[in-house]
Amino acid sequence: MNFESPPQPQINIESDFQDFIPEEFLSNPLEYFEKNGHNIKPGVKHFDQKGTFEDPDATKDLPVWHNSQNEELHTVGKKVNITKAQVGKSGDPFHEYSVMEIAKEFGLPAPTPIAKVEHNNEYLIIMKKVEGIRWTDEGMKPIHESNLTDEDKKNLLSEAEKMVADIAQKYERIGLHRKWKMKDMIFEVDIPNKKVLSVIPTDWEGTEINTKELEEARINKV
Repeated sequence: MNFESPPQPQINIESDFQDFIPEEFLSNPLEYFEKNGHNIKPGVKHFDQKGTFEDPDATKDLPVWHNSQNEELHTVGKKVNITKAQVGKSGDPFHEYSVMEIAKEFGLPAPTPIAKVEHNNEYLIIMKKVEGIRWTDEGMKPIHESNLTDEDKKNLLSEAEKMVADIAQKYERIGLHRKWKMKDMIFEVDIPNKKVLSVIPTDWEGTEINTKELEEARINKV
């Protein structure tokens, strides 16, 4: 009797990170993700008002990875919901990964893509972890618990909104269109000096890629 061997995971790793990937991840990336990851977002699985399935278990911090020189790599894994937003519309389970690659191509802020996985009809993307705060009640605890005045906090919000608006324009010019919600950004904030230093957009599943505008941007870049 012939028994078919179970399908092996297909893992595509960016060249800069080949030396960081642990053997346990390579042998079974989805099991590694479930076993070793820690949820980033609180909450429970539910359907939102639009009928979209929201799963806080889908995005996890992974253990710190090391290369042969013992350098550290902090990563985040995301299990892809293939029916959600532009991921479902495009039919590309790695739609978000493609957006991050385009951002990198144009030098725009986004998480750095590390690897993408296909295994047993499930999909996983790995990206470099972005340190900072989200502009949510939970994420802003360091600001709320600081000695900043209400006026200081108002000024920080205004500064953050201007930075998001500026980045939005740069993305729109290359054909990447999305809703620019503050909660979907990660901000580096110098609280003692009352300054927003940088912003990195995340959560790209709702981003539309206008291929005509993108190609024009590539031509103009050259």
